Amino acid sequence: MPPKKKTTTARKSTTPPRAAGGGGRSGRKPPPPITVSKPKPWGLIAITLVVVLFAGLVIGYAVLKLNKSNQNTPEAKAADAKAIPGIVLKDFPSRNHVQGVVKYPDSPPFGGDHDPTWADCNGTVYPSELRKENAVHMLEHGAVWITYKPGLAADQVDALKKKVQGVGYMALSPYPGLKNNVSLQSWGHQLFVDSASDARVDRFINDLRLNSAVTPEFGATCTNPDFKANPSPPDASGAAAPSASSTAG
Repeated sequence: MPPKKKTTTARKSTTPPRAAGGGGRSGRKPPPPITVSKPKPWGLIAITLVVVLFAGLVIGYAVLKLNKSNQNTPEAKAADAKAIPGIVLKDFPSRNHVQGVVKYPDSPPFGGDHDPTWADCNGTVYPSELRKENAVHMLEHGAVWITYKPGLAADQVDALKKKVQGVGYMALSPYPGLKNNVSLQSWGHQLFVDSASDARVDRFINDLRLNSAVTPEFGATCTNPDFKANPSPPDASGAAAPSASSTAG
């Protein structure tokens, strides 16, 4: 008798079918992606600010130097001198070398014809009155001539000496009959003040001493050792005192 065939029954799977299209759990959203923020480049920002600030300082300094340089030109100084309160300006078309006394319309004179010899003006302090014709010649070379009233207080005279001694193209002398305590002269410019400490004194000197814009013979020397050793005083009789030297210029 042939053996009986075994029959097998396939077990039904109890695993629920997966949803089509994926292997995740149904009904749950995936987590959002994590975004990592980049740190700000503070170092680069700081360096940029430093560079910008430095450039601004350099440009500002250059502009300041340029403005200051422009203020120190002869023309700028001459323009500033015109604005000094109380200054007197005058043109002197005639500036010939002449022998004898010159009748100046101004006292002290500050331009016009003059003696062929100039008074020494290398920071020279004259103890006595200076001959006008020689003084005017030194103005033509770019000097500032300070005069003061005889009898002026000693501290005032000392203050004036400090402005003159050792300074090229400067001279100081007493001047009898001066209407104010102090006067300053350069070629074509004059200023009267009552005190050596008046701020206009330094401004006058700074603007007009050896200023090529207002000096007829800019570059001419102020040195005249013969005159310095033996300055020519005004002649009381009205005749010109002989010049201390025959130097012409």
